[in-house]
Order: sequence, then structure tokens, then C-alpha cells
Amino acid sequence: MKHTKQKVCSPKKKTIIRLIVLGVLVVLFAVLSLLKLNQNVCEFFATTISRGWILVFGNAFGWIPLSLYELFLIVVILGAVAWFVIEIVLLVKKKWYKALTAVLIVAICLFSFLNIYASTASFAYNRKPLPKEIYTEFSSDDVTKEEAIEIAEYVVKQVNADYNATKHDENGDIVFPYTFREMSKRLAEEYKRIDDSYFSSYTPKAKKIINKTIMSELGITGVFFAPFGEANINGIETGLFLPYTMGHELAHGKGVMREYEADIVSCYVCLTSSDPYIRYGALVHCMYRAISMVSLYPDTNEKVAELYNSIQPDIVKEWQRDSEKWAKYDLLDKIGEFFNDLYLKLNGQSGTDSYTKPGDSIITDGKDEEGDPIVYVVNFSDMQNLLITLNRQGKLIAAES
Repeated sequence: MKHTKQKVCSPKKKTIIRLIVLGVLVVLFAVLSLLKLNQNVCEFFATTISRGWILVFGNAFGWIPLSLYELFLIVVILGAVAWFVIEIVLLVKKKWYKALTAVLIVAICLFSFLNIYASTASFAYNRKPLPKEIYTEFSSDDVTKEEAIEIAEYVVKQVNADYNATKHDENGDIVFPYTFREMSKRLAEEYKRIDDSYFSSYTPKAKKIINKTIMSELGITGVFFAPFGEANINGIETGLFLPYTMGHELAHGKGVMREYEADIVSCYVCLTSSDPYIRYGALVHCMYRAISMVSLYPDTNEKVAELYNSIQPDIVKEWQRDSEKWAKYDLLDKIGEFFNDLYLKLNGQSGTDSYTKPGDSIITDGKDEEGDPIVYVVNFSDMQNLLITLNRQGKLIAAES
């Protein structure tokens, strides 16, 4: 048998190949970044590539009880520390080629991830607004004082009724009759009521983050990770806002990446649910916003005070306890907010301010009978607009019955 020599790729050639691969990945990322400026392209990516990816990987990994996102973060952090140490050692030993190789490999991995993330998540930040059937914006010209009072009275009445209809422990905190996985399945069923092509027909499974301390310190309640198709919920989030928080992350998985819109969709699903355990937290989230809407109209001070006083004190105390639970974790809160703000701005959003869409009003020269300035509402806030939309559709009444 004749011996044949195997061709060995030289170190120089390997370096050139790595540089070419990195260059292609960098150019691809630049192209994707430019394409994100076009809303039609974003809509295409969000409804095809992103939707298909989340469907495939969400189904592939959804059966695994552990959060792969959490494991991914641990591997990345440990890998980054190991790489940093190895890089210093190589530089100290003047092993320039190996040090350069390590840098190129990490850079290739980084830009590969950035391209995947851009294709599966980032484009959805600049897609079209929510369908008008889900969310419509209103001004003072569209909504009478009587309708605003009607909405606020419903919210207060229903939140009181749902508190009494749900089980609470000795401290007054809600006790869900469902496990975490059961809650995820129930919300997936609730999402089936939204029959619109704007949303993906697939609803990912929610997973609980085990290492909840770090997420809590960073002030993170949940994260949707598109590359794995996972809606990850902070393990500390077990109280009255669990369905609302879970619904928010699931909304991301259905193609709604803008934060305030994910809030709107989650509240839409929860508020129109026939299950008081799912509805209750969303009502608590909206109750002060509903009362605040009434305060925007003339001569309503007495009515506003009446509405506030009509809320059962135990509900307010439960919300306060939930806030105090989170207040214990503030060590890395500013760091978490900084990176979250940066991430959102890199995706074309207004940073952490994009979690809500505040209303816009003008103070006129006139005064009401109570001596307060008369306000003209150019646009109500996101939750107020949602409540008006649901009221016009008759879905607040349906939820009450």
C-alpha cells in the first residue's frame, strides 16, 4: 500500500480563513442592522424567519423542564472568565498567534450569535403597531367623563370581586391552584382567543429561572430568549402578578417585542379571561390607571376619592407586600437597568422608558367648578387606551359575568 501524506493547513492559512469568516459575519450583521430600519422588512422577518425559528426551537426545547437560557448564561459567564484568564496567560508568555486565535474564535462566536439574535428577535422591535382590534388610541374628544367613570367603577368592582373569589394565605397573598407549568398551559389556551395573523399561532412554554437571586438583584422579572424560543420567568415572581408577567413574556414569543405592547397584549389576555386567578393581577395593575383617567376630567375630585376608597384595603396591602419583596433586591439594580436600557436603545427603542407609553395632555386656560385647571387629553396612556378599547368591545362586561 502506498503511503499518502495528508495536507495540513498552515497556521497562517487558518488565520486567514478565520479572518474571512469573521469579516463575512461582521458584514452580515451590518446588513441586518441596515435592513432593520425598514418596517416592511422587519414585518417580513418577524412573520417568517423569527416565527419559524421560535416554532422549531420552542418545540425542540420546550419539553426540557430547565431553562436553557439560564444554562446558556452560566456557560457564557464562565467561558468569558476562562477566556480572559487564558488570554492574559498567552500574552504574558508572548504566544501571539495563540492569543490572536483565541480572540478570533470568540469574535466569530459573538457575531454568529448577534446575527442569529438579530434575525430572530431584533427585527420585531420595528414591525407594524398592534392591530386596532387589540389596541386603539383615544383622546378627550373620543371619551366622555361618564365612560371614564364607568370603566373605573368596573375595574374597582371587579378587582374587589376577584380578590374575594381567589384563595389567599394567612398574610393575604394569593395562592394559585395551578403549578407553574399549568399556569403556562392555561395562558397558552387564553392566547388562542386572539385570532389575528399579526400574532404567531405558536405560544412558547414558560420556564422558571432557578438562580433567581441574580435576576432579582438586577430587577428582572422575566426574559424572552428568541434563540431558544423560551419565555423565562424569575423564580421570585410567584405572587399576584405572575399571570401578567408570564403573559408579557409569552407575548414576546408571539412576535410582540416592543415592551409596552407586550404589556398591552398580556393585560388584554388576562383582563378578558373568565378565570379570576388570571384576571386578578392584571386588574390590580390597571386599577390606579383607571382611576387616574377619571381625574383627567373636570369636577371629579369627589368621584376619584370615592373610587380610591372603594378598593379593598387588603388588595392595596398585597400590592405593597409584593413591592417590598422586590425592594429587598437592589444591589445590582442600576447595573441591570443600564444594560437593559442599552439593549433596548440598540434595538431602536427609547430605553427602559419604552416599558410604558404615558399619556399626553394639555393644561388649558379654563378651570372647572372645583377650581382645578381643565385638561385636554391628546392621548390617554397605554393601559387607559386598552381599557377604553375593551369597554367599547363589551369585553370588560363579559369578564365580569
